[in-house]
Amino acid sequence: MNIQQLRYFCAVMRTGTFSGAAREEGVSVQAVSKALAAFEEELGQQVFLRKSKGAIPTTFGKQLHEYAEVALGAFDQVSAFAEEQRSRSSEAHDTLSILLAVPSFNNHHAVCLGLERFLSRQLNMDVSFGLCFGTEAIPRLLAHELDVLITVGEYENPLCDTVMIGTLPTGVFVSCDHPLAVKDVVTKEDLAPYPVCYAVGLDDFNKTIVNHYFDAGLASKPVYVHAQEDFDAAIVQDNAYAVGVGMPNFSSLPNGKMLNLAPGESLTVPVLGVTARDYKSERYRAFERFMHKEFSRLMSTFTLGA
Repeated sequence: MNIQQLRYFCAVMRTGTFSGAAREEGVSVQAVSKALAAFEEELGQQVFLRKSKGAIPTTFGKQLHEYAEVALGAFDQVSAFAEEQRSRSSEAHDTLSILLAVPSFNNHHAVCLGLERFLSRQLNMDVSFGLCFGTEAIPRLLAHELDVLITVGEYENPLCDTVMIGTLPTGVFVSCDHPLAVKDVVTKEDLAPYPVCYAVGLDDFNKTIVNHYFDAGLASKPVYVHAQEDFDAAIVQDNAYAVGVGMPNFSSLPNGKMLNLAPGESLTVPVLGVTARDYKSERYRAFERFMHKEFSRLMSTFTLGA
């Protein structure tokens, strides 16, 4: 005897026919008939008399029905209780998983750890924060393994939703030996003779900072970098530069310098939270609410090096 046989039995009792029970349970008439035949064989007695116009419960069937309904009710209560506890446990104890789609920068391990600790305290939940290539994160978003992907710059995908959670200033990062390192403020004209790093897998994923500057008339030739060693070689050997978040703590270089863009040429870029269109965890919703209110304070924390 199994729970599905009890469901079919009670469905026939309610509808009066095998076909009615089949429609109610979303299965074939044959499936109901076969299950109840096995049910009666196990019980050793008939529960229905099969008639041309329906199924007539036997005396035994009528008596059994009272116990079957109680058993089904108890089973459903157990299932509902288990599901509720599973959901509560998942929301209460699972980690808020965040990935940031930007190139690795000099002290990104310390920054990510600081963000984890800060957000964990503010949101009262465990937080995991790391860097990634955007193309790696989207499959995880769509599989509901990741709560949110953060992009610096716009991203479009029909399977995803995006929400702006803030904006960031931008800056130019050069090596200390770069000809422009003697300056504190540069113009796009100053930058034009030098190549700009273009991270394959990131800058071709969304409208990142460098893409914003290209749209604004930046004339530098892009040098395509695929890995950290490519970036280091371009910066050191080719006098290339990188554009990024205009905060010293987010510097791309361990021994480099951040330059500001001249007034009127400096851009701010949006920071977006990207989620799967069909999935928004409660963890993410708490994070989104917090970021809408506290994004500026969060960024100032890392500007000050706290």
